[in-house]
Amino acid sequence: MPADILQATLAVIDIECLEDASWAEMATAQLHPAEMTRSETFRHDRRRKSFVCGRIAAKAALAAYFPNIDPKKIEIGSGVFDQPLIIGGAENLQGISISLSHSDCFAVALAFHRAHPLGIDVDLPTAKDVPVILDGLQPSTQKMICMAGLDDQEAACLLWVARESLAKTLTTGMMTPLDLYVPSMIERTAIGFEVRYANFAQYRTIIWPGARGWLGLTLPDQTEFDPASLVWY
Repeated sequence: MPADILQATLAVIDIECLEDASWAEMATAQLHPAEMTRSETFRHDRRRKSFVCGRIAAKAALAAYFPNIDPKKIEIGSGVFDQPLIIGGAENLQGISISLSHSDCFAVALAFHRAHPLGIDVDLPTAKDVPVILDGLQPSTQKMICMAGLDDQEAACLLWVARESLAKTLTTGMMTPLDLYVPSMIERTAIGFEVRYANFAQYRTIIWPGARGWLGLTLPDQTEFDPASLVWY
């Protein structure tokens, strides 16, 4: 497979570090007119800010992939399953896809070639979310959680971002029975965790845990991923 198809860029924005004036200024400088119009439809500032920061993260990921693009000429729209779509921009964006996620603390975006599908999710479930996420787990999953040494909060975080990032890779969203995402393996690694799936053996998810959010990256199982190759700006 050509190297450019295997290329991907990830942008992470710390929402809590952005003052209102900063993200508003970035929105004016980078958002497409249609994105600006859509941002104005959100009634609550918090939701508007997360939307804007998600689009800014998407533009940052695309700019790292293609340094000469004009972010204001690219619209990140939505498909029928609310999946992000790149509309407009340069011809060399054909074949490129975006995966988006945001939590209270972070907005993340992943730019990649659709020939090599990927998915990203960042979240930090609250204490009241934990029982819902862990409800009805299969005994095999409960055993894997126990063997991985995860407490209930950690298990909920891991399972949530794993399911979400896989669902985004499959372009289904969380609209299918959760049992379909049952893991076949949960393993601790040097950077966090790795999850494989009973029903989707062609994918695996790499998970970075954090005090303010857990990040899950789903990728084809046979793709070799070297954390040491990550370049931080």
